[in-house]
Amino acid sequence: MSRLLITAAVLGSLLGSLAGCGESSYDVYMRGLEIEGDAERGPCKLHYAKGEHAARLDRSQLTTCLVETQRAIAEYEKAKTLGYSEAGFSKVYDRAHEREARLEQMIEMVGEMERDAITANLPGGR
Repeated sequence: MSRLLITAAVLGSLLGSLAGCGESSYDVYMRGLEIEGDAERGPCKLHYAKGEHAARLDRSQLTTCLVETQRAIAEYEKAKTLGYSEAGFSKVYDRAHEREARLEQMIEMVGEMERDAITANLPGGR
């Protein structure tokens, strides 16, 4: 699916440059998809440590993922403002906002776990 997003982004960029009428809502939408795709292959990709059964959740990685998701959402918002409303857009738009909410919750939970671990290691801690 990532190749499809990249191919669509390249095709969209080519079509947009051929049209010569500035930045279209489609161009902006495709830029949002590209940002989201890069994030999925980068900071939003959960990495498993060798020999472990669960993914390690790193607060800085989650925060970077959130920032990239918010960048994509900003592009989707701009595309929407420019009138982009093709089939599937609302699904992508809603999915990005759902991811943003999940990431915010995950960052909060990881922060609480980090604070609990620090408190437990303090003299007189749990």
